Amino acid sequence: MADEQNPRNRATDRGFLCSLALRFSQAWDFIDKRDIDKHTVSIVIMYGTYELTRWAMRFAEHGDRPGIEVAAIIGAVFGPYMLLQGAAIKWYFEARSA
Repeated sequence: MADEQNPRNRATDRGFLCSLALRFSQAWDFIDKRDIDKHTVSIVIMYGTYELTRWAMRFAEHGDRPGIEVAAIIGAVFGPYMLLQGAAIKWYFEARSA
């Protein structure tokens, strides 16, 4: 049976969990309309790149391994992360152009 104030509400939509779900839905609508999720993901990915670069510089500076071995280790760590970063940037710019 529909509520008279809002015809989309059912008679059982009065509990705590329903009101909590409504608030989460309203919060997500707020975040989605302003593209906060896209900006947050790109900022986190860029911060991860910064931290990974700092780690790589410290690793290369204080390592006791030969240079080619250090380069291989850094490349093995950076490779998958750069794939993640490329996918995130592609997603970000596609979302902005849509």
